Amino acid sequence: MKVRTGDSKSDETAAHSSSAFAGAQYLMGLQLFVRLATFSTNAVAFRLAGSSAFGVASIKLELLLSTILFLSRESIRSALLRIEPEEDAQRPSAREQRIINAASVSLAIGGLLAGALYVVYGRDGQSAIPYYSESIAVYVLAAWIELLVEPLYVLSRSRVLFQLQARCESVAVCAKCAIVALVLLVGNNKGSDKENEFRLLAFALGQFGYATSILLAYAWFMKPILGYPVFRCYVPRRVSFDSGFWYIGRQMRSLIAVFMGQSLLKHVLTQGDSMVMSRLARDSDMGVFALVSNYASIPARILFLPLEEAARAVFTRSDARMSMTVLTTLSKLQLLLGCLFCVFGGLYAPVVMPLIDNKNGAENARILSAYAMYLPLLGLNGFLEAFVHSVASKRQLLWVNIWMAACSVVYISLSTMLLGAWNMGALGMVLANMANMSLRIAYCFWFAQRWFISRGIALPTAPKIVPHPAVLVSCFIAALVSVVI
Repeated sequence: MKVRTGDSKSDETAAHSSSAFAGAQYLMGLQLFVRLATFSTNAVAFRLAGSSAFGVASIKLELLLSTILFLSRESIRSALLRIEPEEDAQRPSAREQRIINAASVSLAIGGLLAGALYVVYGRDGQSAIPYYSESIAVYVLAAWIELLVEPLYVLSRSRVLFQLQARCESVAVCAKCAIVALVLLVGNNKGSDKENEFRLLAFALGQFGYATSILLAYAWFMKPILGYPVFRCYVPRRVSFDSGFWYIGRQMRSLIAVFMGQSLLKHVLTQGDSMVMSRLARDSDMGVFALVSNYASIPARILFLPLEEAARAVFTRSDARMSMTVLTTLSKLQLLLGCLFCVFGGLYAPVVMPLIDNKNGAENARILSAYAMYLPLLGLNGFLEAFVHSVASKRQLLWVNIWMAACSVVYISLSTMLLGAWNMGALGMVLANMANMSLRIAYCFWFAQRWFISRGIALPTAPKIVPHPAVLVSCFIAALVSVVI
């Protein structure tokens, strides 16, 4: 197995960078479609299911799902990015067989996590919402079915098949939205004097439909591309390494172990708000936070996530100068978009939120305004962490994990205080997230600064990163005019 240890050749770097960012357009289109579909479905679901069921599904059950999926596959995906590309064959090549073997580990980990978390959630009390236990079981089953996609997903990503990924996820999202809406409408028509008894089960069945659809879609679209039967992607085989024949090489095992610890810490950081809210917040408060974060994160999902994934692939196989150019360009873009979000997000939140929730529109608008100010920090941290995770050595990754652990302690302590002691609800969680992202950005910036200086590359000056003064003045004038009018 070839693991990246130095800079790639300039022609290979340029070709890979071009392919990665060309594929980003498909991911952007996918995220636009997903956000619009989710936006429409959430608007219907919030009205038909109510804030409590919406909060339980979006916070508690999504936390269950993301814990199984993220901890099972994220470390494997990060480690596989370090494998250098080789020529494809009409059967699983040695490289692709190593990818299949590593992806199979995700299935085993996912099965253990699914069983353990089902027991934990089953003992975590009962909810007044009907079909709560059944919904947990369906979510756990859907998570493991979605993990079956992993061998096909990593193979498609290794061949830079972004368009195929967009097709498969689009099919799955359509199935999920249709099932959620259909089940809620059926439950709503059973009686007008009672709450919708299927209001939580609808989300569980929708997730099951998503998992099944994306598995079938990947199998269907990958079948003519692989050059060998799809079932071979689920058959681990020993391959040759310097030390003999193994399923997974020593270097890959070491990388997976490092990224596993990092993934656990990252999961605590990214899902810490859900963990705290699921313990301390009321179901209705969770619904408000989920509603605001879903709508406010639309720009981040459409723009930032595809660029972050493409940048991660570029950073992994690029030389230092190209990495500096990409990082500088993306940082300037993020700051520019951040100015727009901060100015116009807060101003138009009072107009948008009452259209979605006419009962608590004013309070939700205040939370949405705060979330708009959080978005620039979220995007900037994504690019910087993608760079750090792509270029850091194993020893440096250990220090990254230590810092992330410290951030998680600060974050959970702050969010518990804001949510529990001060009873700030969803607004307190947004403020805690802002503090958390600021700490992570500070460390990533410090790491990038040392990394580039050690390679003799000067850091960009402020004018190369900060938007042009004319842009800043224009944003300020636009905000002033909007307030006056």
